[in-house]
This record gives sequence, structure tokens and C-alpha cells, in this order.
Amino acid sequence: MLQYSKGNLIDMAEQGLFDVIVHGCNCLNTMGSGIAAEIRQRYPEAYEADTAYSLKLQDDTNSQVQKLGNYSTHLVKGEHNFLIVNAYTQVMFSPRGVDHFEYASFEVILKKFVNEYGSFKIGFPYIGMGLAGGDKDRIMDMLIDFAEKVSERGGSVTLVEFG
Repeated sequence: MLQYSKGNLIDMAEQGLFDVIVHGCNCLNTMGSGIAAEIRQRYPEAYEADTAYSLKLQDDTNSQVQKLGNYSTHLVKGEHNFLIVNAYTQVMFSPRGVDHFEYASFEVILKKFVNEYGSFKIGFPYIGMGLAGGDKDRIMDMLIDFAEKVSERGGSVTLVEFG
């Protein structure tokens, strides 16, 4: 079952409420707005993981598109350890007001997550529904299905509204 909460996803992870936090990234290696910008500021190593992943694909002319459906990670070690996942869910980020969210890529990512993180407490922002311009109903259906699969493995999925 998909759970809902309100607050700051990063602060909540730092308090031990999540083992894994996932945010959507474009494939241009910017992390310049929304929650990605806050993650970049607070955990520059997460941005470095994004950069390293981009450099790994640099020799390929289609490297931006190849990032779709994949992700990079950074493990935050502290009082409460948690994993930051940079999920590549869109190629572009502008112009605003256009749907840039790549639904098939997000579906691939969620399938990978069930196997890798299914037994963990996973937190998402309203991924793809803001700056990426994604269809909220379609994304919510994907998250609800994902949460059911994670629940079967002993984990949980929480959608955190910023505020």
C-alpha cells in the first residue's frame, strides 16, 4: 500500500524514516532545480555520482538517452544511513509546461527497485509530477502498483509532499 506524508523528504531520511530516497533526474547532469538542487547542495557526492555515471557513458553519442531507465546512487553515512537514488526519468527539463517524463523508463526503474530495494523503506517526492510535467494519474498508478509489490517483500513506499 502506498503511504502518504508531508514534509521534507531529505530531512525525513536523515531522521531515519527512509532507507532509500528516490528523486527524478534529467539526463543532462544538472540537478539544478526542485529536490535535485537541494540534494546537490546538501549532498554533493550524490551529484558526483550523477557526474561519474555521465562520464562513464561519455564516449557514446547517445549517452543522454542511454541513462533513461537507469540510476546512480550515493550512500549517506551518518546517524541514520540512507541511499540517495538519482533516477533518470527524463532527458530534458525545458521548456516548462511540457511533459518530459519518460513513463517506460520509470517503469523499468521501478521493476529494478522491487528486486534491489523491495524490503526497504523507500521515500519518493511527487516524482515527475512537478517540473517534469508528468501525468499525475499515470504516475500515481505506477507508484501504487510498485508499493504493492514492495509491500509483498516486506518494504514500504511513501510519497512525500513537500511542505
